[in-house]
Amino acid sequence: MKNMILLLVFWFGFQNINAQKQIAIYWDVSYSMKDRKIDRELQYLNNYFKKYQVANVTLVMFSNDIILKETYAIKAGNWTNLKQELQNTIYDGATSFSNLFKDNFEESFLFSDGIENLDKFRPPTDKPLHIISTLPCTNAVYLKLAADLSSGSYVYLNSELEQANKIEKIEQLFSGEPEGYVTGTISGIEGPLINVSVINKNSNQGIASSAVGTYKIKAIEGDILTFTYLGKKTVNIRVTKADVFNITMGDIEENLDEVVITSEVKKVELVNTGNNKVDKKRLGYSIESIGEEEISGLDTDVKLAVKGQFAGLEIQNNTAQDRVDLSQFLGRGKNMTITGNQYGLIVLDGVPLAQSNSGAGGGFVSDTSFINPDMIVDITYLKGLAATNKYGAKGMNGVLLITTKNAVGDKANRKKKNKLGTTATYSGNAQLISELPEVSYIKVLKTSKTIDQAFQNYLLQREQHGNKPEFYLDTYDYFRGWNSELLSKRVLSNVYEIAFSDVKALRALSYKQQANRNYKDAVVTLKRVQKLESKQSQSYRDLALANNYAGNYIESLKIYDNIDNNRSVGNIVLLGMNKTITNETKNLIALHRNQLNVQGINQKFLRPIKYKARVVFEWNNFDAEFDLNIINQQKRFFTWSHTIAENSQRILQEKELGYGLEEFYLTSSDLGEWTFNMKYYGNRSKLDQPTYVKITIYKNFGSANETKDIKVVRLHKKDIEQNVVKLNVN
Repeated sequence: MKNMILLLVFWFGFQNINAQKQIAIYWDVSYSMKDRKIDRELQYLNNYFKKYQVANVTLVMFSNDIILKETYAIKAGNWTNLKQELQNTIYDGATSFSNLFKDNFEESFLFSDGIENLDKFRPPTDKPLHIISTLPCTNAVYLKLAADLSSGSYVYLNSELEQANKIEKIEQLFSGEPEGYVTGTISGIEGPLINVSVINKNSNQGIASSAVGTYKIKAIEGDILTFTYLGKKTVNIRVTKADVFNITMGDIEENLDEVVITSEVKKVELVNTGNNKVDKKRLGYSIESIGEEEISGLDTDVKLAVKGQFAGLEIQNNTAQDRVDLSQFLGRGKNMTITGNQYGLIVLDGVPLAQSNSGAGGGFVSDTSFINPDMIVDITYLKGLAATNKYGAKGMNGVLLITTKNAVGDKANRKKKNKLGTTATYSGNAQLISELPEVSYIKVLKTSKTIDQAFQNYLLQREQHGNKPEFYLDTYDYFRGWNSELLSKRVLSNVYEIAFSDVKALRALSYKQQANRNYKDAVVTLKRVQKLESKQSQSYRDLALANNYAGNYIESLKIYDNIDNNRSVGNIVLLGMNKTITNETKNLIALHRNQLNVQGINQKFLRPIKYKARVVFEWNNFDAEFDLNIINQQKRFFTWSHTIAENSQRILQEKELGYGLEEFYLTSSDLGEWTFNMKYYGNRSKLDQPTYVKITIYKNFGSANETKDIKVVRLHKKDIEQNVVKLNVN
């Protein structure tokens, strides 16, 4: 009998153990879940534990990473400790599903809205997955499919959704256009025009046309509307009693960089005479000039760039015995005195170079091999009167004027720029830009004595500022000061939660990620940017560069090659970005060619390019206005202006084509300390929104010992010059 009792006890104990379920609860604690109907979710679990009163539950709380993983033993349906943990949840960070579903459970429960903003949701299908959601903004279709594929269930616990949909439909039914507005569609020969500037000249109010070319602006009868668009003729209309005006804008036939628009739209060809640029038709002598677009990417040195470009200018071929330099060009043919010098003069950025001599005794041969064809803006050939007027006897055999980007600065506004070194001495007193902005929430955080106190202060400040992307961008920098990588990254990931379709915010987010070497995260961000702005040229370039930084060299080259061939890139226009993309592709191939297949790649990318330093400025608001002062070691400077007053065509082009970038190169002739100061004037689209600038500093660009440093600055103080970079070139 005793043995029988022991056997029964053992059998019931075995059944109890066997009935103990092994389950997982994946609890989404991302910021978007803060408004969940937790009482309904807890009631769901309460009903479950009434049915299954004995279970081992592994709780996995997650947002951008795993926040907590803990096991609870449920006995007699008592799940109080687990319930308290769920009730005390803090919601913060974006949503990542990549670290879930790693363990083997009998069944799993996912409490989430299923929103994918960091990675794809790839649930298991071999074990039942039950998905529960209570939020209106839920990825319902995909979640239901995932539950069905796993033989689980999808449970939606928000009864208000259907009623909310009805209200929304009623609001849409009774919505209408208010009186006193003019609407219509703007198009050109290529179809609807996006971002056409429409201004009511009577009220000075303005708007931009939508993605399908439509516009709506407040106007009354008699008002004058002005329509402007890069490359199109300006259209002016007077508003009549009609309230619909469809506009067709004609093309300006000439390129704005080469044309002065008059009533007859006549082309004016400006040429460099050595003193200044003048209308070629007004000269009384012969002069020839070529621009950078006429220099082939296959020209490996300046001699090849010049050869065959100018009538009457001859360059000898290299021989096995002699090195032939560009400075040995013959400007007046070969029938010249044997004893005199037959070679012409080369003037680089206004400075005459040592002149080669063809005189008796072999003469002197200069050296122009240091001139990089990729840096040339234009080359002008002066002969006869034009040459001797400026350079006297040294110019009697002809003069080649070579202007490089180092002298020009901004090629889009080059007529307004002075060569560095001829400007006035810099006497400003720029402030050192602070690492953290002087805003209210940062001031509160700075009072924190511990990281726990800092996090509590962050949560309190989030209640007031949590709807602004800059709040997370700034507090991320603050928490990095506590050396908490996990916490700082989670704070930063909230940008995905509140601004998943805000390109400016996402672009600034990618700046932060790259500055702190989170290159793979930046790839994810910039893939989203490219999806949102598939017509912007910089979207593709940024994604290619991010892949390069992340070590995805093959993917990076593929994107650059697609850009070059206008393949799978949405017919983007590379005006303003072409040189940047060319130089970055060259650099990618030069440094990682052993890992790349360059068969079929444009040959221009195979010639390496090297600079002592390359400094690239990028800004997330394309309509941001600022001045950039660049100062050398002699305190000489020039100002590169990104303002409507000084550079309106450039800004209009950037907004139309989708880029905000400028780069500067320093060579071996630019050794010493360089200072870059910025004065911010705000941006026109959102006056209260700060601008984030990414500054990438490459040293020994294109060489095996190349280094890079990425700095992100926040511009919010207006009309104050601030130092953003100091760079030593040695």
